Amino acid sequence: MDRASYLKKLRGKLHRLPAQELDAALAYYEEYFDEAGENNEQQVIAQLGSPSHVASQILADFALKDLETPSPKSTKKKMTAIWLIILAILSAPLSLPLLAAAIALIFSFGVIIISFIFAIGAVVASIFFSGIAALIGGVLILTEHWPTALLFMGIGLIVTGLGVLLFPMVVRIIKKIALISVEALGHLFHKITKKRKEAFK
Repeated sequence: MDRASYLKKLRGKLHRLPAQELDAALAYYEEYFDEAGENNEQQVIAQLGSPSHVASQILADFALKDLETPSPKSTKKKMTAIWLIILAILSAPLSLPLLAAAIALIFSFGVIIISFIFAIGAVVASIFFSGIAALIGGVLILTEHWPTALLFMGIGLIVTGLGVLLFPMVVRIIKKIALISVEALGHLFHKITKKRKEAFK
């Protein structure tokens, strides 16, 4: 493999990055080759490792760096970062057992996070809808027994209001979970690549 094919493969592996980041990464490695000189191309390629390995590091570092910037982070941005780190882990040139372990960990981690988010959402939704049900029940029995109807309507209003108040808190919790997930996946990625480097020493 020569410099041109190496950089071409690296570009293909990094196609999910924003154009500006992609160009900056390629410019960095082009400069790296330039400084080494034409006669040392193979030495540079051996030193850098495969394009897959370099791409996996760039993808993970970009995802983590992007989240550390002080700008407000949307849920979509966090999900993109999670996806980039998953891609980084899967594109890293790992041995089959290590890759299988990484996939199993990502899958288990994803199932736990999604289950937790659904559980929180279900609790808030059940609070809100039970309040609505109590309110409707109170209205329906208003002509039969008004004191009980007022009690039901009062409970319904309180519980519905509680559900509405909890909604923004739940949104914040979900955003925080997404951020923690990205950081945990980033940590997992660096741990996996560190083990791989130690194995080749």
